[in-house]
Amino acid sequence: MNCAICQAPASPFATATFLGKHQALLSRCTRCGFIQAREPHWLPEAYGEAIKRSDVGLVRRNSRLATVTGAVITAFFDRGARFLDYGGGYGLLARMMRDKGYDFYRWDKHCDNLFVRDFEAADADRGSFALVTAYEVFEHLPAPLEDIGEMLRFSRNILFTTELVPDPSPSPDRWWYYGLEHGQHVSFYTRRSLAAIAERFSLHLCTNGRSLHLLTERPIPSWMFTALSWRPAAVVLNGICRRQSLIGADYERITKGNPGEGPRRP
Repeated sequence: MNCAICQAPASPFATATFLGKHQALLSRCTRCGFIQAREPHWLPEAYGEAIKRSDVGLVRRNSRLATVTGAVITAFFDRGARFLDYGGGYGLLARMMRDKGYDFYRWDKHCDNLFVRDFEAADADRGSFALVTAYEVFEHLPAPLEDIGEMLRFSRNILFTTELVPDPSPSPDRWWYYGLEHGQHVSFYTRRSLAAIAERFSLHLCTNGRSLHLLTERPIPSWMFTALSWRPAAVVLNGICRRQSLIGADYERITKGNPGEGPRRP
């Protein structure tokens, strides 16, 4: 077995039971520490329900990430550019970001778009975004380099979350992030494996060392990124650099020529 990230040898690490019935081997890279579930044949079953009932923190997580996202964009990117939430689920984060004044769109192969149906990205939009956000996506990727390459076709900058593997690597029954009960998590990263991804795509990596990470085509001050990953600092920057909400403009766009079908005006 070879590592799906750095191609170094990967050795058997543990066995785990996904969805309560599918036993699979977890391998761990001898160089970068990347852990992966091998041959995850249960994924079609796992994605029968895109958003799991157990994900009770979805709304709070998106609220917190919207705050940090606004601060990161303000500090490092053109706030007037277009942005994409890749693997955006119901479109909640994209809607929150549009409410905050950022021109966000949504892309997801597995989930219905409920909140930003008129702002769904298309293949023709590739290369037109200043930044892609991919929150709680990387751990779902059975072929990480292939899927990350797909994200990079939309933008050469990716802001993402995934919990880093603790050191030493925990067994499947000792770390909640393996997500054995829902079966959707199949790839688990260390800081070394994220650095290998950055090197593979000629990008720069910033990480807060826990769960928030940024791949960019130009260097970003690590200390500043780490500071903005702290929500109180992000709140302050957002308050200073507040943007006009897009709620009104979105309403006009959606209801133009079709006034009977638009949402209630805020």
